Amino acid sequence: MSGLYLSLGVLYLVQGFPYGLQSGLLPVLLRTQGLSLSHIGLTRVLYLPWLLKFLWSPLVDGMWHRQTWLVLSTGGLCLCCALCSGAFTTLAWLLLLMHVLSSMQDVALDAVTVSVLDQDQLGLGNSIQVVAYKLGSVLAGGGALTVLNSLGWRGVFLLLSGGYLMAVLCAQWSTALKGGDSRYQGNQKKSSKPRLMEVMEKVFNAPGTVWTMVYVVIYKLGEQGSLSMVPLLLLDQGVSPAELGFWSGILSLGFSIAGSAGGGAILRKGRSVPALLRLLFILRLSCLVLQTLLLASLGEDTSVVKGERVTRSSM
Repeated sequence: MSGLYLSLGVLYLVQGFPYGLQSGLLPVLLRTQGLSLSHIGLTRVLYLPWLLKFLWSPLVDGMWHRQTWLVLSTGGLCLCCALCSGAFTTLAWLLLLMHVLSSMQDVALDAVTVSVLDQDQLGLGNSIQVVAYKLGSVLAGGGALTVLNSLGWRGVFLLLSGGYLMAVLCAQWSTALKGGDSRYQGNQKKSSKPRLMEVMEKVFNAPGTVWTMVYVVIYKLGEQGSLSMVPLLLLDQGVSPAELGFWSGILSLGFSIAGSAGGGAILRKGRSVPALLRLLFILRLSCLVLQTLLLASLGEDTSVVKGERVTRSSM
């Protein structure tokens, strides 16, 4: 069983690499190249494949074995990462392709996880999923920024490619993950796969689906806005990319991992979810206030106007 948890941990770890590159490494590199904050904000469109995941979910779930999808998608991510080491100019397109492949891997990996784990093992499996994913984003985001000066652009991406290669071997040779395919084939013989429109209809007819979607979108917009813009404003004040990688990448996401683990432990004790959400929202709002006070203490040069001046002066 420990081998199964290890395999899931490795695969969820590398699944977090594209998010770390997108949210931690890319904005800082683009800012150092002189791009304005508004243009950097447009790079969020690269997350679009995750919103469109429902389009290829039936394909991943109904064609070939799930383990085959894991090997192909993870292998594609390894190749993209190796190509990223060659040229900076193609990074955005390669990241878009990496998000597509990563979302496909997510569909297959979640299905395998649910298939191979028993009901009493799902709690630990979910904790491994969240913690490993965030750890992967830390390594590819803040970790990459921290060692960028010493390893160089090519060295960082070749190192990440090595991580993907390890995950490909893990997906190919792990006997524990093959149990998901055997259960999947047995269930497929008993019932036909539902159509995409049928699945969407069931999802949207479920009570609370629309409210939950609106709630998550609003929360994530505010969270991502603060997490992505504050490091760039600090960069304008002279903070080095390596320092940002440590403080805004490794340390902050380290606390995020600890919070995810702590949240899972609290929920297992049967605490009220609405009461916990109210407390967490108060704490989250306090963090936003502290961020605002920090930027205000640095002076008026932290405004977006300065970002535009930097762009014009660098052209």
